Amino acid sequence: MKKLIAIVLAAVTPVALFAGCGERGGGQTATYEQVMAKFEGEPEKNVTLKVLDNDIAREQGYFDQLIGAFNEKYAKYGIKAEDANMSQYTDLEKNGPLGYGPDVLYDANDKIMRYAENNHVLALPTEKLEAYGEGKTDSAVTEPYSMNKYGMDLQFGVPINVQTPVMYYLKDTFAKEADADGDGTPDVLETYNALYAYSKGVRANSTVDNPVFGYAQSLNNEYFNFGYLLSYGAYIFGDSTSDIGLANGESYKGLRVIQDLASVMDRDASSDSYTVQAYNSIASGKYRATITTPDVYVKFYNALVDRYVKTDKMEKAAAQKKARENLQVADVPRLPVSGDLKQTITDADSQTFATTMMGGVNGYAISSYTKSPKACLLFVDFASGYEQVVKRATMLGIVPARKDAAEAEGTNAYSRMVYNRVEEGRVQMMPSVRALTSVWASVGSMLSAVTVDVTIEGKGSPKVYATDASLKTLLAKTVEDIKKSMQISS
Repeated sequence: MKKLIAIVLAAVTPVALFAGCGERGGGQTATYEQVMAKFEGEPEKNVTLKVLDNDIAREQGYFDQLIGAFNEKYAKYGIKAEDANMSQYTDLEKNGPLGYGPDVLYDANDKIMRYAENNHVLALPTEKLEAYGEGKTDSAVTEPYSMNKYGMDLQFGVPINVQTPVMYYLKDTFAKEADADGDGTPDVLETYNALYAYSKGVRANSTVDNPVFGYAQSLNNEYFNFGYLLSYGAYIFGDSTSDIGLANGESYKGLRVIQDLASVMDRDASSDSYTVQAYNSIASGKYRATITTPDVYVKFYNALVDRYVKTDKMEKAAAQKKARENLQVADVPRLPVSGDLKQTITDADSQTFATTMMGGVNGYAISSYTKSPKACLLFVDFASGYEQVVKRATMLGIVPARKDAAEAEGTNAYSRMVYNRVEEGRVQMMPSVRALTSVWASVGSMLSAVTVDVTIEGKGSPKVYATDASLKTLLAKTVEDIKKSMQISS
């Protein structure tokens, strides 16, 4: 039995050596062998691993299936995984040193890499992980988990799914809308100008008692909205975290786009619950289109099935079939070169351009405080394997970080679309640094200022931030706010 487990760990395709440990830091250096020491030898026996996954995986039954399959495979070795039974927002940095925390955790790259900065998660021997074999996991999705420590480039997480905003809508809602290029996406959803005009008309024709919105999205969500700034030349950090590029290029046009979008929504769009409302609002027809991440596909699907069963009195099997056919996922619309959504577009090729959005990667990491690192590595290897990633994509609607899984039969048709965006450079991954929290806080305040000015006080037209100069000034002030938060001198 001992020999068999060692073979399982060794029988993978070698790749570049990325590794690290949670016991050395700062300017220290170490050999690869020293860094990898805790992963050498036979896995620990008769151990129980506490695994923290996200709420959707737990709610939809995927996590139970995952740990069940893992436990069945490794029962003969006395290795068992179980739900850590903690909030998905558990802070390993605070709780790990106190002995309260998971052995294995699933989270976004920016959070995992904040842990990596201070050695709360272990760097991983990727040559022992099947997911890092040639042609399986692209560097674009592994890079967010990379950090230079101990004189080496190390990997601290194994990517599972790619995150970036996509468009959700119902096929039958737009059945009468033109699709001139025949790509399957209605023309009104292909440029933000067309979507703005469509939404303005929908809102004008709805009533106060029964409001309908052609397009709706969370206006205070920094992650969703930062893409509009990126598209016009902004960046988060340049060569260092002291180089903050929020006001770079024509990023003020991105703020103008956000204002125009806000003008066709209601004041609730600035509430923290707006994204959560989207699931039932798309299903009911209150919202006709929205953007959010691929990993919540199953929530839109479930809301739609529930509507068909309860409101339309359909049998569940028929409701599920109709929901699969009706729920659509498409690319985010193109943006106008002018930054003005009120402009009539006559030539999309010359007057608009493909939007760049913020992105991230969710994956598994191993706590530095675990007493069973080798058993944890077995779990991470199992959970990031082809079969499990395909199953996760099928059950939850995620976009797999593995290319081979993304192209597997039965997984999401939109996975290739998301990958195309990544390969074209239209997805900018969140920086994996602690300083990002300072950026989000200040950007959130900025978004609140420009959208409240439109949705409440401006009632469709901005009052305070009505000129390009005022928007540029706001961007410059936000950069200064971020620097103050980070204690950087101007």
